Amino acid sequence: MYSQTTKHNTLISCPDCDLLLSGRVAPVSHTLLCPRCGKTIGKRTANSVLKTLVLSLTGLLMFFPAIILPLMTFESFGFSDSANILESIVNLFLNDYFMVAIMVAISAVLFPFALLTAIFIVSLQLHKKRYPPYLTTLFRLYIHLEEWAMIEVYLLGIMITIIKMVDTTEIIYHSGIFCFSALVVVTLAISTVIDKRFFWQTIEHKDQTHSANKPGSPAENNNTTAAEAGLILCHTCHKLSPISLEDKGCPRCGGKLHIRKANTLSRTWALVITSMIFLLPANLLPIMEVDFLGIPERSTILDGIIYFFQHDSYLIGLIIFTASILVPVFKVTGLIILLLTSRPSAPRFLREKTQMYRFIAFIGRWSMLDIFVIALLTVLVDFGFLTSIHAAPAATYFCIVVAATMLAAITFDPRVMWDKCGSKSKQHHKISSFQKE
Repeated sequence: MYSQTTKHNTLISCPDCDLLLSGRVAPVSHTLLCPRCGKTIGKRTANSVLKTLVLSLTGLLMFFPAIILPLMTFESFGFSDSANILESIVNLFLNDYFMVAIMVAISAVLFPFALLTAIFIVSLQLHKKRYPPYLTTLFRLYIHLEEWAMIEVYLLGIMITIIKMVDTTEIIYHSGIFCFSALVVVTLAISTVIDKRFFWQTIEHKDQTHSANKPGSPAENNNTTAAEAGLILCHTCHKLSPISLEDKGCPRCGGKLHIRKANTLSRTWALVITSMIFLLPANLLPIMEVDFLGIPERSTILDGIIYFFQHDSYLIGLIIFTASILVPVFKVTGLIILLLTSRPSAPRFLREKTQMYRFIAFIGRWSMLDIFVIALLTVLVDFGFLTSIHAAPAATYFCIVVAATMLAAITFDPRVMWDKCGSKSKQHHKISSFQKE
């Protein structure tokens, strides 16, 4: 246990394995990696605040044209239909697919706008060297909603919709699709230039003079964790605080402090079981209905994949198969493995299991791909008696699976795997390294 005189503000802790490191800052264009589990703890970007400010302002200027302007028009046999992103959501509501409409709305419209607005205000105030109290709330909002904004997945859905319909309809592209594509590029750029640790420290009025660019090294010994040192890591801003503040507010961001995520195993099990229950109807029931000359034909996710393979669109078929079938099954299976092995045991494959957890958390959002394609097709292919496309019951179940698996990855705390192994996991690691970007 560290002495009470330890200056925990000079230390950092890995959020995935809890290894305690000295809090030195990475050189510009380098990334700080945890030497034990390989987690990216932080990256240093030059002029992060200014770059984020410019990009977020650009994103806000593009947002409403991208959402409101028509994306494209489908023409076939004298019929035509055009639509924007908002109309695809309204159409789902009008057809009583409320869960699907809500998921599309929050992931493609509401949360992306909230993220751009929040990070614009935060970066603007930091650039002006102003620190109003609401900055903490806004940056916390940005951190929590970041995972749920999926406009890059929606863009891939647009591309797949085009490939699916290009042989049967004439497609006319409008300005909305170019604005939306630019919006995706801007939001991805923000995620690469934002230095979250620098933002938090600046909000907290910490001195940002980087007196040294030496690697952060494990504190005192190569295996000390924050918990063993009597420190607790904030899940939101990653500030270390004395363990006496457990169940109280973080001094920096105000988030409630827990030594480990509350009821992490039981909550993750509940969400994984929920995913397993709804995974069967999501894959076995029809997810889309096509009416052609008044004759309805329903298709499952697998039917849609077979369609692309039969029309020699192997890459698109493989993408949908991966996103809609392999990813949900992999996430459920992977989380079950992590849950079953989160018990006192030898430290076998701990690093690999932690890397698998990070991959599970990363890929979860891409399962929304099929839902976005359906949302677009239902509003773009509505040619009256000739042909029309509608969502089918499996779409609702599939949205539940996506939401449950994403929440399961969020509620799972990978540090419990390292805790359970305890003293058996003591082994030598190289000093924390900086990886050049």
